[in-house]
Amino acid sequence: MKHKHHIVPKHMGGSDDSSNLVELTIEEHAEAHIKLWEELGRWQDKNAWKTLSGQINIQEARMEMMKYNNPMHKSEVKEKMSGINHWSKREGKLHNWITDNPMKNPEVSIKLSGENHWSKRPGKIHNAISNHPKGSSKKVKIDGVVYSSIKDACDKLNLHRRKVKKMGELCQ
Repeated sequence: MKHKHHIVPKHMGGSDDSSNLVELTIEEHAEAHIKLWEELGRWQDKNAWKTLSGQINIQEARMEMMKYNNPMHKSEVKEKMSGINHWSKREGKLHNWITDNPMKNPEVSIKLSGENHWSKRPGKIHNAISNHPKGSSKKVKIDGVVYSSIKDACDKLNLHRRKVKKMGELCQ
């Protein structure tokens, strides 16, 4: 059985062009990848060699690939990850709990009092009463009666928020 081996591996920008392909036996293919791994140190070649030589199966090779593609497994990330540093999935980079956390900023802390709170989604302080993003401060009119907020209408009519929003008419 013959395998098609990329002379310049695809992970290094090699193409599927016939000039970049050579037919090898499985043993020769494994040998080609170990040589590439020893020469260039690319994990993809080590993974291919281990798979072709029967040291790992396809599922284990996929797990290795996922491990190497995960930034948490990179040595430069691991070195920086200590104490207050952690990996932020949302931002895809290292993040410092103390210096990057807006809640730890004294200017933010002073403003956070009474009705003010930190909103994660817009990433800023807002007043829970006067400008809540969910519209709790908006007046609502139901059957000719104006309620000070959706929450107020929910409480007085003993209805769920969705029902009040559906029945009512928002006004400022």
